[in-house]
Amino acid sequence: MRIPEGLEAGRQARGLTRRHFLLAMGSASLLAACHGKMPATAVNAAPDAAPATDANAAFLRLSEALTDKRDLDPATADRIEKAFATLQPDVHARFPALIALATRTDGAQALLAAAGDARPAALAIITAWYTGTVGKGVHAVTVSYRDALMQRPAEDGLFPATYAQGGPAWWTAEPPAPIRARA
Repeated sequence: MRIPEGLEAGRQARGLTRRHFLLAMGSASLLAACHGKMPATAVNAAPDAAPATDANAAFLRLSEALTDKRDLDPATADRIEKAFATLQPDVHARFPALIALATRTDGAQALLAAAGDARPAALAIITAWYTGTVGKGVHAVTVSYRDALMQRPAEDGLFPATYAQGGPAWWTAEPPAPIRARA
C-alpha cells in the first residue's frame, strides 16, 4: 500500500517524535548520571593492581586451608577480606600471621591448633565463609548468600530460602539426582 504524498510530507515536516524525544532524554539522563563514575581500576590499573591481587590470592589460599574447600570463589574471598578490613580491623590484623602459618601446616584442624592468639580470627574467617556474613548484629555485612558454604549440604535438592525455583508447587516434583560432592 502506498502512503499518499500529503501524509508522507507531513511526517517528515514534524521532525522530532515523542518516541525520539524520550529516547534522547533517557540517553542524556544516563550519560549525566554516569559522568565521572568510571572505575579507578579502568583509568589507572597498572600501579596498584599487583599488590592487591597477591593479597587477595593469599587470603583465598588461607580460606581454602581453613575450610578444607578448594573451590572457593575469589570474588567472595575479596569481599570477605575487605569487610574484615572495614568492620573488624583488629581481626584483619591477624590475617598475615595466619597466612604465614597456613603455608607451614597441613589441614584445617592443624592450622586451628597452631593458630594460638590468632585462633579467634581463624574462626571468624570460617564463620564468614559458612554464614556469608562478616560481623554480628546490626553491624553485620552480608558478603554472600547463595554461595555461603552452609548452603552446600542440601544444594542438590533444596534452594536457599527465598529462592523460588521452578514456579508454584515446585517441591511436588521428583527431587533431582544427587550431584557429585565437592572437595
